[in-house]
Amino acid sequence: MKDTLLIVGIFGGFIVAIWFSYRFFMRGFTDEEKVAGKIPEGFKPDWHYRLGDTYVGYEGATRRLVIVDWPRAKVLAPGEIRSLAAEDESVAGIKHRWVAIGVDDAKAPKLRIWFRFSTKARNEWLAKLEALRSAA
Repeated sequence: MKDTLLIVGIFGGFIVAIWFSYRFFMRGFTDEEKVAGKIPEGFKPDWHYRLGDTYVGYEGATRRLVIVDWPRAKVLAPGEIRSLAAEDESVAGIKHRWVAIGVDDAKAPKLRIWFRFSTKARNEWLAKLEALRSAA
Protein backbone atom coordinates (compact mmCIF):
# COMPACT_ATOMS: atom_id res chain seq x y z
CA MET A 1 0.00 0.00 0.00
CA LYS A 2 2.85 2.39 0.86
CA ASP A 3 4.51 1.61 -2.47
CA THR A 4 1.31 2.47 -4.32
CA LEU A 5 0.95 5.77 -2.47
CA LEU A 6 4.60 6.59 -3.16
CA ILE A 7 4.18 5.92 -6.89
CA VAL A 8 0.95 7.96 -7.04
CA GLY A 9 2.66 10.79 -5.11
CA ILE A 10 5.66 10.85 -7.44
CA PHE A 11 3.46 10.70 -10.55
CA GLY A 12 1.20 13.44 -9.17
CA GLY A 13 4.27 15.54 -8.36
CA PHE A 14 5.48 15.24 -11.94
CA ILE A 15 2.07 16.28 -13.26
CA VAL A 16 1.98 19.35 -11.01
CA ALA A 17 5.60 20.28 -11.87
CA ILE A 18 4.92 20.05 -15.61
CA TRP A 19 1.77 22.15 -15.25
CA PHE A 20 3.58 24.83 -13.21
CA SER A 21 6.49 24.99 -15.65
CA TYR A 22 4.06 25.42 -18.55
CA ARG A 23 2.18 28.20 -16.73
CA PHE A 24 5.39 30.03 -15.76
CA PHE A 25 7.57 29.60 -18.83
CA MET A 26 4.99 29.59 -21.64
CA ARG A 27 3.34 32.81 -20.46
CA GLY A 28 2.77 35.05 -23.48
CA PHE A 29 3.88 32.39 -25.92
CA THR A 30 0.87 30.15 -26.41
CA ASP A 31 -0.60 29.81 -29.90
CA GLU A 32 -3.58 32.02 -29.04
CA GLU A 33 -1.33 34.77 -27.69
CA LYS A 34 1.04 34.58 -30.66
CA VAL A 35 -1.86 35.00 -33.11
CA ALA A 36 -3.49 37.77 -31.05
CA GLY A 37 -0.23 39.72 -31.14
CA LYS A 38 -0.29 39.79 -34.95
CA ILE A 39 -3.94 40.85 -35.40
CA PRO A 40 -4.34 44.63 -35.85
CA GLU A 41 -5.93 46.71 -33.09
CA GLY A 42 -9.66 47.22 -33.51
CA PHE A 43 -10.06 44.35 -35.97
CA LYS A 44 -13.57 42.90 -35.57
CA PRO A 45 -13.94 39.96 -37.96
CA ASP A 46 -17.28 38.97 -39.47
CA TRP A 47 -15.87 35.47 -39.80
CA HIS A 48 -12.60 33.90 -38.74
CA TYR A 49 -10.79 30.60 -38.30
CA ARG A 50 -7.88 29.84 -35.99
CA LEU A 51 -6.02 26.59 -35.43
CA GLY A 52 -2.63 26.38 -33.81
CA ASP A 53 -0.60 29.44 -34.74
CA THR A 54 -2.48 30.13 -37.98
CA TYR A 55 -5.44 32.48 -38.42
CA VAL A 56 -7.60 33.96 -41.15
CA GLY A 57 -10.30 36.55 -40.54
CA TYR A 58 -12.35 38.95 -42.66
CA GLU A 59 -13.88 42.26 -41.61
CA GLY A 60 -16.55 43.24 -44.14
CA ALA A 61 -16.97 46.87 -43.04
CA THR A 62 -13.38 47.75 -43.91
CA ARG A 63 -12.84 44.91 -46.42
CA ARG A 64 -9.75 43.74 -44.54
CA LEU A 65 -8.51 40.18 -44.67
CA VAL A 66 -6.03 39.24 -41.94
CA ILE A 67 -3.86 36.18 -42.44
CA VAL A 68 -1.48 34.98 -39.72
CA ASP A 69 1.00 32.20 -40.36
CA TRP A 70 3.13 32.82 -37.30
CA PRO A 71 5.63 34.53 -37.28
CA ARG A 72 4.35 36.20 -40.45
CA ALA A 73 1.13 38.16 -40.78
CA LYS A 74 -0.49 40.11 -43.59
CA VAL A 75 -3.43 42.52 -43.75
CA LEU A 76 -4.81 42.86 -47.26
CA ALA A 77 -7.88 43.41 -49.36
CA PRO A 78 -9.46 40.26 -50.82
CA GLY A 79 -8.46 41.35 -54.33
CA GLU A 80 -4.79 41.25 -53.33
CA ILE A 81 -4.86 37.45 -52.98
CA ARG A 82 -2.69 36.16 -55.84
CA SER A 83 -3.43 32.46 -55.50
CA LEU A 84 -5.22 29.89 -53.37
CA ALA A 85 -4.29 26.24 -53.25
CA ALA A 86 -4.99 23.17 -51.17
CA GLU A 87 -1.83 21.53 -49.85
CA ASP A 88 -1.19 18.24 -48.11
CA GLU A 89 1.92 17.68 -46.02
CA SER A 90 2.76 14.17 -44.88
CA VAL A 91 4.54 13.76 -41.55
CA ALA A 92 5.26 10.16 -40.55
CA GLY A 93 2.49 8.99 -42.86
CA ILE A 94 -0.10 11.36 -41.41
CA LYS A 95 -1.42 14.01 -43.80
CA HIS A 96 -1.81 17.53 -42.52
CA ARG A 97 -4.17 19.72 -44.57
CA TRP A 98 -3.34 23.34 -45.44
CA VAL A 99 -4.68 26.21 -47.51
CA ALA A 100 -1.81 28.11 -49.14
CA ILE A 101 -2.56 31.76 -49.83
CA GLY A 102 -0.28 33.50 -52.30
CA VAL A 103 0.29 37.20 -51.63
CA ASP A 104 2.36 39.92 -53.28
CA ASP A 105 5.17 40.08 -50.73
CA ALA A 106 8.79 39.17 -51.46
CA LYS A 107 9.50 38.25 -47.81
CA ALA A 108 6.46 35.97 -47.43
CA PRO A 109 5.01 35.08 -50.85
CA LYS A 110 2.91 32.25 -49.38
CA LEU A 111 1.02 32.08 -46.09
CA ARG A 112 -0.58 28.84 -44.95
CA ILE A 113 -3.60 28.07 -42.77
CA TRP A 114 -3.59 24.70 -40.96
CA PHE A 115 -6.63 22.40 -40.81
CA ARG A 116 -5.07 19.38 -39.05
CA PHE A 117 -6.35 16.28 -40.84
CA SER A 118 -9.73 17.59 -42.00
CA THR A 119 -10.18 17.64 -45.76
CA LYS A 120 -13.78 18.78 -45.39
CA ALA A 121 -12.96 21.87 -43.30
CA ARG A 122 -10.04 22.76 -45.56
CA ASN A 123 -12.19 22.55 -48.69
CA GLU A 124 -14.97 24.63 -47.10
CA TRP A 125 -12.57 27.41 -46.17
CA LEU A 126 -10.83 27.20 -49.54
CA ALA A 127 -14.20 27.73 -51.26
CA LYS A 128 -15.03 30.61 -48.89
CA LEU A 129 -11.72 32.36 -49.61
CA GLU A 130 -12.08 31.73 -53.35
CA ALA A 131 -15.57 33.30 -53.32
CA LEU A 132 -14.23 36.28 -51.37
CA ARG A 133 -11.37 36.73 -53.85
CA SER A 134 -13.61 36.46 -56.92
CA ALA A 135 -16.14 38.94 -55.46
CA ALA A 136 -13.43 41.60 -55.10
